[in-house]
Order: sequence, then structure tokens, then C-alpha cells
Amino acid sequence: MDVAEAFRSIGITKDYGGFDLSALPVDWQGWNSEHGIFRTVLDQTRAGLVIEVGTWKGASVRHMHQVSRRLGLATRFICIDTWLGSNVEHWLEPELRKSLNLRHGYPDMFPQFLRNMTAAGIIDDVFPLPMTTTGAAHLLKRLGIVADAIYVDAGHEEEEVSLDLRLYHDLLRPGGILFGDDYDSSWPGVVSAVNRFAADHRYMLQTAWPKFMMVKRA
Repeated sequence: MDVAEAFRSIGITKDYGGFDLSALPVDWQGWNSEHGIFRTVLDQTRAGLVIEVGTWKGASVRHMHQVSRRLGLATRFICIDTWLGSNVEHWLEPELRKSLNLRHGYPDMFPQFLRNMTAAGIIDDVFPLPMTTTGAAHLLKRLGIVADAIYVDAGHEEEEVSLDLRLYHDLLRPGGILFGDDYDSSWPGVVSAVNRFAADHRYMLQTAWPKFMMVKRA
């Protein structure tokens, strides 16, 4: 099923006119969002569809969109996030907590993401899915969505990453690339989960600090 048709079937028409985004400044704060691995993955897969598992403010998807167009690709992107702050650090560190835009204790990050996508002129090619990563994986599977590349950068605890790798691996076409961020000693849960997943599937794990990638066996 075409991604736009799939989203319409669940009531997401991408009509964001009800949001007043004019007062929001563009904010591209992120981490490792212009790493060379994005070009490598897009070039190798010639991706028509990328799923980004954990999006924050959208800096990585903006870069992937730019790279895909330079490569002559018409890549579309499904961006999965609750926009509620998926990591403990988002709540404990004052500077990161500011990004949550708390209103009466509830995060209000989604308009910022939309503002950024609109400012970059890529909102037509980006399909936000405001769900938990687990729920979104099951929904996309029911919808018959299969991606050429999947970028995992949501929760950072070992059990979270292990589950995301397992669930989204099922949504990846054979020969597609599963890749992600924070493969670094400061995130031991990520490293452990990625290492175990690669070993269990007998995949060759490739790393380019702080990113990792592996090709799904055909």
C-alpha cells in the first residue's frame, strides 16, 4: 500500500492548518544529524521509503531528504515519535527539558516538528506517526508497509533498543539496511542490544562512530 494511502486509511490526512506555527522559531537542534552514514545508506538502498524510529525535531530527516534529492531519489519518510520525550535525559537535564515545551506538565513538541518540516519545504514527503515505537511497528505491519531503510534512534535502554530492532527488522525488505545512532560507550544499552541482535542474526555489523548499520539478509 502506498504510504499516503495507508495514512489516509487511518485518518491521518496531514492537514496541519489548525496549528498556528507562525510564532515558533525554526529549531534544528539534534545530534549527529548530518553524519555520512545517511548518504551511504540512501545510496546503497536507493530508498523509496525510510522509516525513522525516533525523530525529535526532525534534523536527521531533513538531512536525509536533502541527500536523497541530491542522489536523484524521491524518498519518502515515515517519522515515528510520541514527541513526549522518550529518554530519561529529556526530563532530567534542564536544557533538554526546555525542548519538551511543557504546558501544565505535558510536552508540546509536535508543533515544533511541524514548524521545522514546513520551513524546510519537505512536509509533503514526511509522514509523522505520533505513536510509541512498539504500537507503530504493529500498525505499519498491519498496513503492509515495507521500508528500504530503517533508522533506529528512539529509546536508549537495552530492552527498548532490542525490541525496536526486532520489530522493525520485520518491516525491512530483504537487502534493506537497519541502522541507528548512539553506538557509543556512553550508551551501553544501545551497544549491548545492537551487538546481540547482529550476533543472533549473524549479520556483519558495520560502525562509523556513533552510528551502526547492518544489511538484512535476502
